[in-house]
Amino acid sequence: MALASLLQGGIADWAGPFGPLGLIVHHSLLLFSVINPIGNIPVYVDLTRELEPRERARVLNLAVLIAFLVVIVFAVLGDWILAYLFNVHVSELEIAGGILLFIIALRGILLAGPAYQHPKDRVMVAVFPIAFPIMVGPGAITVTIITAHSIGQILMVFTASAAFALVFLIARNSHRLMRLIGPYAGTMIAKLLYIFLAAKAVGMVLDGTGDFLGRYFPQVQAVP
Repeated sequence: MALASLLQGGIADWAGPFGPLGLIVHHSLLLFSVINPIGNIPVYVDLTRELEPRERARVLNLAVLIAFLVVIVFAVLGDWILAYLFNVHVSELEIAGGILLFIIALRGILLAGPAYQHPKDRVMVAVFPIAFPIMVGPGAITVTIITAHSIGQILMVFTASAAFALVFLIARNSHRLMRLIGPYAGTMIAKLLYIFLAAKAVGMVLDGTGDFLGRYFPQVQAVP
């Protein structure tokens, strides 16, 4: 019973027009766009510029692992955290998360780029700021909890695995990719990702608002 309660949204909720694979692809691309590793290539390069190639690989490996574990924790325990720690409904989180994601997307579109200092501790570089908040910030955590609530914890684990496989490939090859695509193409791709993220954020706010109105004002749903 405990396991069934923990793994809410199990196999019965996997059905859909595209099946579980479609859900994994769709939501992994969303999580990927929130993490935005392509847009953060210049940040990965800048923070690891002074490291030897082998040490740079260790730092990025550790950063991806830490970020992935954080997402898994919130994927599995997100509903419990909402219900018992903060007493927050998922629709309220959708509205707050959508606003937060829109702000993140807006900052990503308008700002020239984030400025991070270079910590001297190499492990600390992996933990902060690369793993958190660059790879997994409040936006990624919010999307993880909402997505896990929607498709279930099991599928969310696969979704996070797919997204972070791409994140790992990009982070580990960030120096090569920076030389390959150049700063202008990298900036353009990052801006496009942020535009799609802003559109998704608007959708989250609208969905959350609809659920909120449906819970507190049931008569609104009856309006044609």
